[in-house]
Amino acid sequence: MKRIVFLVVLCFPLLLTAQNRKWWIYPSLGFDLGGTIPFPLSDIPDGAKASPKFNLCFGLGFEYHVSGKWNFGMEAGYHKLAFSGRADVRSQSFYFDNQNILYFTGHTSTDVEISFLEFPVMAIYKLSHRGSVLLGGYYSRILNGSFNTKGTDGVLSPDKNITDAAHLPGPANTVYDFNNYLDDWDTGLLIGYRHTIKHRIYLWSNIKVGLKSIFEREFNNIDYDMYQVRLNAGVSFTFFNKES
Repeated sequence: MKRIVFLVVLCFPLLLTAQNRKWWIYPSLGFDLGGTIPFPLSDIPDGAKASPKFNLCFGLGFEYHVSGKWNFGMEAGYHKLAFSGRADVRSQSFYFDNQNILYFTGHTSTDVEISFLEFPVMAIYKLSHRGSVLLGGYYSRILNGSFNTKGTDGVLSPDKNITDAAHLPGPANTVYDFNNYLDDWDTGLLIGYRHTIKHRIYLWSNIKVGLKSIFEREFNNIDYDMYQVRLNAGVSFTFFNKES
């Protein structure tokens, strides 16, 4: 409820402006589906599997007709990224206190959940009476998150030669909790499409790619960075439509 009140208060001045100038105002309801990928991509283990989870998203936006077929849009919305992953790793390195290193060979399972407020800015080009493309970027403020990895039936050692030659299954189980290292903001690019199905009502879909790691800059506990990649889609209803 607090998040809904925050969005209403944030966007209330836009409602007044839109009513006076006949800008478009639209509440949105949809879903998020996605995950994070390591960079460089070569760090993805062979056979790794990820299972994204559907989560509802909602928000409020406004759009202004610039000229010709071009519009400008801004939004404020609540989103959640959640997924699980499974992988068999060999000599996966983890750093502790940024000095001591351990290697793990075995089966890993990862669960991630991040909720955030997102603020996209978009240029919108009208392709036809019903279709438009969207290009832009976003800034998001992360509210809370968790990133937990469990290693099971494996071999854990500070000696990489041991884990390189380990025979599985092994006796070691371990837990890596990276919750405290998640950053509190993110930024990225988006590309999208929307289709009008009826006057004032349209469907939309966006692909969003993060430009920074979800971890803090100082985080060195693993050898790679993690970047968001998400698909979100939904429906919007426009108010104060200048064409109405």
